[in-house]
Amino acid sequence: MVLDENGIAGSADRRRDKDDDDSSDEDEDEEEEEEEESSEEEGVPQPELSRAERKALKKKQAAGKQGEDDEEEDEDLINPNHVNKKLNISDLSAPRELSRREREQKEKQEAKDRYWKLHVAGKTDQAKADLGRLAKIRADREAAAAKRKAEAEAKEAEIAAKAAAARR
Repeated sequence: MVLDENGIAGSADRRRDKDDDDSSDEDEDEEEEEEEESSEEEGVPQPELSRAERKALKKKQAAGKQGEDDEEEDEDLINPNHVNKKLNISDLSAPRELSRREREQKEKQEAKDRYWKLHVAGKTDQAKADLGRLAKIRADREAAAAKRKAEAEAKEAEIAAKAAAARR
């Protein structure tokens, strides 16, 4: 229970409702004063308008302002990713910082390039093993070629010996 200005006890809810009604009346009065001030600021003296006419005028003005806002919103809807920030030419030439994934990928590629250069120069363990295998294969092939050549010469000598024996 709350006492009002007359000293009458009443519920807090009823008092609050009463206060809300009073404040809404005050809000309407303030709006009317603002409308009068805005019309005076525009420099166009307006004759006394009825309450309905003032409300209609206010709605038209709000619609006009909203129309301007809608145009801006339409521009935003055309390209939602549009950024109004302008880039300088110096910004374009500045090196950008790589992401972690890009940096790791670049380091991995550089490591591969370094390893390949060493591999071609024969300085890695893998290259040494490969060169050793190649040397062994070359030696085996040379030995096989020498053996075939020796067999071919022996066969020719045998054929030449048979031909000489047949002539006698």
